[in-house]
Amino acid sequence: MNIFYIYLLFVKYGLLSFGGGYVLVTLFIHDLVEKYQLLTAGEFANLLAIAQMTPGPIGINTATFVGYKTFGILGGVVATAGLLTPAIFLIITAVYYFRKWEKSPIVQGMLSGMRPAALGLILSAVLIFANIAIFTAPLTASNVKAWIAQAPDTGSFGIRIIPLLLAVLSAAVLGKYKVKIIYIIAASALIGGFFIR
Repeated sequence: MNIFYIYLLFVKYGLLSFGGGYVLVTLFIHDLVEKYQLLTAGEFANLLAIAQMTPGPIGINTATFVGYKTFGILGGVVATAGLLTPAIFLIITAVYYFRKWEKSPIVQGMLSGMRPAALGLILSAVLIFANIAIFTAPLTASNVKAWIAQAPDTGSFGIRIIPLLLAVLSAAVLGKYKVKIIYIIAASALIGGFFIR
């Protein structure tokens, strides 16, 4: 893989990132971890955790990290530029044409059609996070059927209890209180350091 291909790969991600960076997680896993093996699953999980605590969107952080890992500083710049290239052209185009087309039924239909697809990609990312952080074995239909049929205890199903509690508690706190996300992540990191091995 050469540096120009890295640029084109991240241009593709930039074109597909409607709905925010989390819609890219599924694509990152498929391409960067499984297909091209530029990252291991563990490296990607760590990257996602670190990306939450550093400034910038997850897509930019991933592009910079992958580019830097494969081709050094120039690779980081090229991959990041690749991710941003479609956004720059789309924003310029949107600003120019939005007033003209904002009432168009076709444009409204396209935007309405993208929202559920973006939601589906975000839910897919949630399942990927759950498989990485909460379950010791992949959450599949066959695993769930075996669990229902045999009714084993929770631990043998492959659930990490403390990460599950952290996820539920974090969601509850964020849903009820206006807490800065960095505090939730820092507290979870401390708890994880002491209790999760």
